[in-house]
Amino acid sequence: MEILFWGSTDDVTGSMTFLKTKEGTILIDCGLAQGSSDVEKINLIPLPTKPSEIKAVVITHAHLDHSGYLPRLVKKGFKGKIYCTPPTAKLMRIILLDSAKLNEDGFYEEEDVIHTLQLIETHEWGKKFEVTGLTVSFMPAAHILGASSVLINYNEKKIIFSGDLGRFDDPILPPLCPSPPADYIIMESTYGGKQRSGHIEEELHHFLTTIAKDSRVGIIASFAVARAQTLLTLIYEFYKRHPEEKVRVVMDSPMMKEANKVYQQYAHLTNCKKEIFEALNNIDAIEYQKEWESLKRKSGPLIILSSSGMVTGGRISRHLLNWCDDKSAILYLPGYQGLGTPGRSLLEGNRVLTGPDGKTFQWSGEVWSSEAFSSHADQKELIEWATKNNQKGHYFLLHGETAAKIALKKELQNAGPSEVIIPTRGTTFEIN
Repeated sequence: MEILFWGSTDDVTGSMTFLKTKEGTILIDCGLAQGSSDVEKINLIPLPTKPSEIKAVVITHAHLDHSGYLPRLVKKGFKGKIYCTPPTAKLMRIILLDSAKLNEDGFYEEEDVIHTLQLIETHEWGKKFEVTGLTVSFMPAAHILGASSVLINYNEKKIIFSGDLGRFDDPILPPLCPSPPADYIIMESTYGGKQRSGHIEEELHHFLTTIAKDSRVGIIASFAVARAQTLLTLIYEFYKRHPEEKVRVVMDSPMMKEANKVYQQYAHLTNCKKEIFEALNNIDAIEYQKEWESLKRKSGPLIILSSSGMVTGGRISRHLLNWCDDKSAILYLPGYQGLGTPGRSLLEGNRVLTGPDGKTFQWSGEVWSSEAFSSHADQKELIEWATKNNQKGHYFLLHGETAAKIALKKELQNAGPSEVIIPTRGTTFEIN
C-alpha cells in the first residue's frame, strides 16, 4: 500500500490523503483549503488521481477543511461511497449546502452537494467495515460532535489517521482517549508548538460580566458548528447561576440554527445532555430583516453571536460595520485565527475590515481574544495521545503551521518514536 500525502501539508486546512492499494484508491478526508490569500489557486490544483478512479472517501469530521472538497470531487466524476459517522453526515449537509452558496465560478453548486449527500454511508464508532480490502473503523476524536480518528488494518499492520483531535477537558464533549497501538500514525499538529493557556469559564465569565456591568455591546465571532453550541451552552449555564448578570444574547447565523438541531438530536453523545438541549432551545435568533433593522439601533448591554469564527465571511461583518464607531464595543475572538484571515490580522493590530458591501471600514472598538476555547489538542495532549500506547512507530505530521510541526516533531522524538516525518505535498510512503 502507498500513502500519498496531498492536503494540509503546508498549513492547517485542506486535509486530503490518498491510500493506494491493489484493490483501488481511497481518500482520507476531502477538505477545502481556507484562509490564505491563494486558497482559490490551491483548491484548483489538479488531484494526483482522477476523481472517477477513487473508490471511496473516509471523512473524519464535518468541518469544511476536511469535507468541503467533496462536491467538487463528485462534480468531477467521483461515484464511490463516502463513509463517516451519523452526526458527521448531518453536520456535513449543513456545511456543504452553505459552502455551495459561497463558491464562485462554478467550483460546485447545490446540485453537486445533493449528489454528494446521496453517496454517504454512516458507521458508528467501533464498528468495522471493509473498503478496498482494508478493514476500517472510527473511534472518537473529541474535536466536534461526531469527529473521529480512523483506524485501518492492512496486512497485519495498523494505520491510524488522527483527524482533528480534541482536548482532555472539553466543556461539552467526552475527553480525548489515547491512540490505540498502531504501526503508522498520521496526525494533526495544529497546536504542536503550544500549551493551551487560559481558562474557558473564567475568560467567558469576564467577558459576560463586563458587558453587563458597563452596558456595552459584545460581538462574538464564532464558528457556526461546535464553537457556537459550546458558547451558547456555557452562556446559558452562567446566566442560570447568575441571573443578575443576564443580558440579551442574539444569535445571527442560519447555519448555527441548523447545527443547534443536530447537537440537540445527538445530545446523548455530549457530557451535558440536559443542559445543551435546554440552552439550544432558548435562542433569540434573527430570522427576518425587520429584526435586524430593530437590532442595529440598539445600544448595550447586548451580546451578538455570529459567524464566521475567523471573520472571513458570514453575517458578522454587518454587526462590526454597524457598531464600528462604538469605542466601547468589544469584538471577542474565542478561537484559533488562521494565517491570512481577518481574525489573525485583528490580533496583530490591524483594524481595517471589509463590510458586506465590499467597502472597507475602521473598527474602533476593542478586540479581545482567547486561546482557551480551542477544540484542538495542545502539544502535551497530542504527545500523550500519540505515545501512550505507541512507544515506537512511524509518525507523519500534517495539519499545522511549519513551526508547530517542527516543535511537535522534536517532542515526539524525545518521547521515543522511531521515525517522525513532515511530508510535503506529493510525498509518498510505502507500507508493505
